[in-house]
Amino acid sequence: MRCIFLAIPILTLASCGANKYLTSSTKAADIASVNYFTPLCYIQYIEKGNKAAFSDSLSEISQSKVDSILAVKKTSFRLSEKIVLDNDTLKQKIERELAYLVRLITQRKKLEGIPLTPTIDSILKSGSQRFALATVATGFGRRKGNYGGQVAKGAAIGILTLGMAVPTPVKSNVTLYAFIFDAQKNEIAYYKKSLPVEKEPTDEKAIEKQLTGLFEGYLY
Repeated sequence: MRCIFLAIPILTLASCGANKYLTSSTKAADIASVNYFTPLCYIQYIEKGNKAAFSDSLSEISQSKVDSILAVKKTSFRLSEKIVLDNDTLKQKIERELAYLVRLITQRKKLEGIPLTPTIDSILKSGSQRFALATVATGFGRRKGNYGGQVAKGAAIGILTLGMAVPTPVKSNVTLYAFIFDAQKNEIAYYKKSLPVEKEPTDEKAIEKQLTGLFEGYLY
């Protein structure tokens, strides 16, 4: 599942240049209180070359920072109770459903006609809460010293090919996704994906800036 979700930024990067949020017929003024899922984070680590592998430790650090920022900004984001996914089976179902929704939204470029997925719908109804927020962070970091070697390699390839192909490696990056689900209307009320930022995926300032930007112009 982690590999599936980590592939999403690659699949959607070219199609989200405008970086606009999508909404349903639900108005932001109608969203007074929002429960929120524990953030889901999928961070990779590059040890050698450009081969990335999922990192539990970086993902946990990123998750902790997203979670703490949400707690600090509860009032601005209109957040109420946290939905803790302490069951691995349940968490995996949510992961699959969010990955599915990102792909579907990317294909359709609209929220109309996309109902809530079974597990998300069930959780919202069991908690008698109309709205719920889900946040996801993806990205990668590199071993110290790895980036310089990749830049030098890229320059060498450029010289050998007379500048026709110069692969420029990215040092690191982080991307955030946000969904607001509406159980009453059985739909996604709001969706936005941030543009990837070339910062460490555990950089708290970068995460906070992206997270705040996800709701700017909608919730405040």
